[in-house]
Order: sequence, then C-alpha cells, then structure tokens
Amino acid sequence: MQYSYEVLRSVRKTISVCVSHKNKITVRVPLHLSEKRIEEFLNSKKAWLEKVINSNLINLNANQDIIDYKSVYVCGKKLPLIISDRNEIMPEGVYVKSVQKIKETFIKKFSESFLALARNIAESMRITVNTFSVKSYKGKWGCCDAKHNISFNYILFMLPFEIQNYVIVHELVHTKHFNHSPEFWRSVQQVIPDYKKIRKSLKGYDFLINLYRAKTSKF
Repeated sequence: MQYSYEVLRSVRKTISVCVSHKNKITVRVPLHLSEKRIEEFLNSKKAWLEKVINSNLINLNANQDIIDYKSVYVCGKKLPLIISDRNEIMPEGVYVKSVQKIKETFIKKFSESFLALARNIAESMRITVNTFSVKSYKGKWGCCDAKHNISFNYILFMLPFEIQNYVIVHELVHTKHFNHSPEFWRSVQQVIPDYKKIRKSLKGYDFLINLYRAKTSKF
C-alpha cells in the first residue's frame, strides 16, 4: 500500500476504509485481523482510494481560503470572512466576532427563510411533516426520523440553492421510503430530474461539515 493509514481495531466482523477531506485514511478492522489481510483489502480498493484522494487534492487546492477561514461560502458564493465586532452577513462579506460564531450567524440569517421553503416544497409534494428544524450534524446534511421529524445541517446555507432544494426533497422522500432503494431514487427524480448531477456536486462540499464542526462543536 503506497499511502499511510491508521488502523482501528474493534469487535466487528467486517473491514471498512474511509478517507477524510484532508486525505487521512482510516481502516476499521476486526480485532485479530492480520496486517497481510489489511494490505490485501486496501490493494483491492486502490483505484477507489486514488480517485477519492485526487478529488480531495483538487478540492483542497480550490478551497484553501475556506480552509484557512479567510473566506466562507454563502449560498454557493465565496465571500471574505472578516473577524469584527459584530455577527452579520452582508453582500460584501461575512462579519463574525470569532470563527465559532459562524454557526449562529448563519442560522440567524437563513433558517427562517430556509424552513419556509422546506414547508412549501413539502406542501407541493403533498407530504406531511411533523417538525422541521436546523441543527449541526457531524457527518450528514439532513435527517428524517420515523416520526417524520426532519432536521437540516445549517451548513446547507453555504451551498448553492439547487443543492439546498435537492437536500430538502431528499429528506422529504424519506418520509415515504426510509432507505435508499430504487423506489426512493425514482421518487427523488420525479421532483428533480437531474438529481444525479446535483448529488455529485454536493460531494464537493462534504469537507465543510468537518471544517466547521471542529470549530463550533463546543457551542
């Protein structure tokens, strides 16, 4: 294996590998699995690993200003991130008292209009939702539980409107299909015919979840 990686052993039966947005490779394995078997597994995933790592490198280079907290996305557009004496999103930039204030600043600015949009889309799809809310999630953009309570990651407010709409529809369809079955995707496609293209572009923003989660997890 040409890449360095971290092995986490636990009481489990399967092997899995994940790559962080900063290209840290983590392999989760059963307690007594041999190093040889781990290497064989990783070699079988070589093409996938190279694809993900190369994609991450391109994304990291294109978004270094975001990663360094010098800029921030607002509805898909980069704006300067300015440490100031106020928390406010303006056309010329995003002003915050500290990086930790990004979360509450975005929620205050966009949650009301975003949730109104979600309710309107639900009505147009004739879907009944118990509650809508905005939260901070560690590894996902939204969540729909068995009682039809739907929550969205506030970082969605940083993304283009077409992606926001896609995530809303995605979670609404989960009220009918609590999985990602072929029926689920057909229902999504009925509302968003080009969802595959939008879903692919969404992956390019995955790094934002960990980026801001690390800075705001205490708040």
